[in-house]
Amino acid sequence: MPIFEYLCNKCGNDFEELVFGKAPRVSCPSCGNKKVQRAMSVFASSSGGSFRPSSGSSCGGCSKGSCSGCSHG
Repeated sequence: MPIFEYLCNKCGNDFEELVFGKAPRVSCPSCGNKKVQRAMSVFASSSGGSFRPSSGSSCGGCSKGSCSGCSHG
């Protein structure tokens, strides 16, 4: 079950919604408006000036920028 981010066209509230099915009926939790837009979601983090995907890898070395010692390098 995916969680999507939405932006309300009326009040500007941004919120997340757990979506069931293909055509969700989402309304703004602040004002009740049904005209909302799905916003771009970001699934990554930045730490210390380097980009790290949130999925990570199966070894600890890859997350530090070096894949020595595992099958990813």
